[in-house]
Amino acid sequence: MNRFLKLQTLNLKLGVCSLGLLICFININNTTFGQQDFVQTQYMFNLFSINPAYAGSKNTMNVNLSHRSQWVGLEGAPQTQVLSIHSPILQKKVGIGLQVSNDKIGPRKVLGLHTSYAYHIKLSNAKIGFGLRAGAYQYSYDWSILNYKTKQDAVIGVGKENTMALNFDFGVYYKSKLNYAGLEIAHLNQAKVYVGYNDSITDFVAHLYPSASLFYGHAFELNKNLVLKTSILGRSVSGNYYLDLNTSVLFKQFIWLGASYKSVGILSLITKINANKKLSIGYSYDYPISNTFLQKSSHEVFLGYNISIFKDTGLSPRYF
Repeated sequence: MNRFLKLQTLNLKLGVCSLGLLICFININNTTFGQQDFVQTQYMFNLFSINPAYAGSKNTMNVNLSHRSQWVGLEGAPQTQVLSIHSPILQKKVGIGLQVSNDKIGPRKVLGLHTSYAYHIKLSNAKIGFGLRAGAYQYSYDWSILNYKTKQDAVIGVGKENTMALNFDFGVYYKSKLNYAGLEIAHLNQAKVYVGYNDSITDFVAHLYPSASLFYGHAFELNKNLVLKTSILGRSVSGNYYLDLNTSVLFKQFIWLGASYKSVGILSLITKINANKKLSIGYSYDYPISNTFLQKSSHEVFLGYNISIFKDTGLSPRYF
């Protein structure tokens, strides 16, 4: 009993500490967060997509595929596909992963290919991991699809061009049975992206600015058939701040139903079905509730598959 009380006290201290860090880290406002990187509403079902230290944190190899259609009905709106695979190796002390992303918005298409390495350290009732992600983005521009009002507006050009930028990220991830927390620092090398160097009127140099992401989540086991999970995600890049609040309920280990609120004024409805121990399917619907934001909805679908590579230990279910 005393051990249980000590564990609950430790979990509570962790939650208060993480929440305090978030409050210090983020300024809760409605500042629009620039879309330097692709956006995912269902990141909580695949934390590897936002933190390389999550690689190999489960006992299985995880394969995840997602598609997002943002601002449906708007010409040139973002379309994003992400495929990720990660797995534990070397007696589950090390995790490795691969992520391929395709993000298109207007005349710009960004193809990303990254590998990840994580090292996990076991604590008494938890685990902490440190991870690195390394890879590259290929930027493709098709200026011919733009409709200029006058030729003088064509400041970049009318042709196609490609450019590449290396990228490096670092992450830390902590998890216990009912808590998780993580920090990622992305774009450590502040890569430059050269635009308009093939056949253009004006040349531009863009930057991948360093960004920080901090998240914390807790699961409440209300009874054997009902689990409540809450989480918070804060992001900062180039002086802009972004906050994501999430809550969801798991019924009988089968279906998640939840909602999310983003500080830019977007409400999301989220569901995920665990078809069996291996296959899961998710869907989210985003709709702006603020008059200051673009009044267009977004849709996202998610498919996850677990491949057993270690003997099932029969431990209690995992919520993240």
